[in-house]
Amino acid sequence: MRTPFTMDSAGFLALLDALERRFNEVTAASSLSFAGIDGDLYPVVQPARAGEEDCADRGESADFAQSAGAEDSAQPEPAAPCPGARCDSELRSPASTPLSCDFHGRTGAFHDETFDPQLVELASSAFGSTCWASLMCVASLGLDAALVECARQFLTHTSIIVRQKGLAVWLYDLINDATMAMLLGQTSPRMPVTIRPMSQVQISRWLHGSGVKRFGSQQQRAADRAEYGNQAHRLAAYCMLRWGAPTASSAQIATMLLTNPGIGMCMLREDPNVRAQGACTDTRYRRVVEYLRSLHAQADLDYARALKIGDVPWLSPDGHAAVTIAADRRYLYDANRLVHAYRALWDRATADPAQLLMAVEETRTLPEEPLWENPVYLRDLADSLMGSVLSDDLTMGFQQRDRERFDRGVRTLEHMGDQVRAMNVLMLPIMAIDECEPDWNAVAARGYKARTTQWRAFCDRCDDLATVVLAQLQGQGEGFHVRAAATLLKQSLPEYCELALPLFEQEIERLAAREQDAADASAGVCGHEREGGAVHVDMAA
Repeated sequence: MRTPFTMDSAGFLALLDALERRFNEVTAASSLSFAGIDGDLYPVVQPARAGEEDCADRGESADFAQSAGAEDSAQPEPAAPCPGARCDSELRSPASTPLSCDFHGRTGAFHDETFDPQLVELASSAFGSTCWASLMCVASLGLDAALVECARQFLTHTSIIVRQKGLAVWLYDLINDATMAMLLGQTSPRMPVTIRPMSQVQISRWLHGSGVKRFGSQQQRAADRAEYGNQAHRLAAYCMLRWGAPTASSAQIATMLLTNPGIGMCMLREDPNVRAQGACTDTRYRRVVEYLRSLHAQADLDYARALKIGDVPWLSPDGHAAVTIAADRRYLYDANRLVHAYRALWDRATADPAQLLMAVEETRTLPEEPLWENPVYLRDLADSLMGSVLSDDLTMGFQQRDRERFDRGVRTLEHMGDQVRAMNVLMLPIMAIDECEPDWNAVAARGYKARTTQWRAFCDRCDDLATVVLAQLQGQGEGFHVRAAATLLKQSLPEYCELALPLFEQEIERLAAREQDAADASAGVCGHEREGGAVHVDMAA
């Protein structure tokens, strides 16, 4: 069965037009600095705090020594911290999101005087937490005319494609370009220079140099191509959640884009405009989608039986909000059963989940294993509980029978379960992101390799938590899980909290009403006792 969906291309274009107008306004007001006129490009910096400059220099020296691109160390490089770095002393050259704020409201990557706030909001709203959003912001500084032109051409090309062919075609084309770059082992000219943190010297070399080495070392180029693919799928998932309909289809396609990118890309082909461009017409992937749906239905029946016999974790209604207690119990039940199932299968030979799905797709051969012995379901469940990246230790540790890695994955899942037990699933993204977000000031004092690693890991964690929200919060009102997951892909916890707050307000009102009813009942009993106090005394006697 196909997964029908539509995308609001008009809504996306309205936002894109506003972004383009603001970008032109900001760049028109910026003073351009051209290579060869002012000499080497240096960043616009604010006064560094005491001790920061020395620390940054030491971090850069260490990084250049271990990086394959260490040739840059022969010339002085201006500092450019990783995206998200909360450092006022440097120009930020982000590889990903603007506006990354944690639960305590600390300002994020571009939330300072360096970047135009309106441009930041428009870019992140249009492209989420991706290198295309940061391209708009970095280019808006006007430090290099070529970079400004790259950003402007990207906006123009995007607008033309979406107007003529639709949003799904543009997303499919972007993913296809990233996929071909990986398959061919060649850096795509469409990959933004903001794919990772760079200095202005490196950016200038990328834009004005020649040969593949201008894109970095061989290792950097390979990592950048992989990241390009990750960010293309992240952008497609974000756009699907933001402008896709209906809700169920949008959530399913976005989940696949985050956890099973190949299938997610195939699901985008269901758009008639994508097919009209000559996309592959092979629809065998639908067998995989239907099989996974059947596994989810089996799991729901299994949980219903467990509820009937009381074989699920008990949670006190006084300690858990009524709006999430059902989701909390299901999360804890699935987490416990998943670990138990893997341990029970440890000494038995099991098939590779990817190979089983390939057999389903190509020959309709369905695995015969029971639900809790089926590697496909166990892998899918791990993704829904932890996200695809965070669950790798658990699933790959089991598949490779690597006890140390598997135990590390178990500890991670148990820790997430403890957070759900202490609070609830709704609060899990807030706690997990607040817990894992690095100290960006400390990261900014390190080399570009460390900054890139930290930032990409943080982006992966936000993607994982968006996946968890899509899977675990489907019962919190029409479209809540879709809107909430979009805020996490945008890495805007304040927006996530704004969505979650009404649910907690409802819970507070419910608890207040219950306490008031209890108080009224107690007052009625006491009044009755005062009126008939003598009777009580005589009866007691």
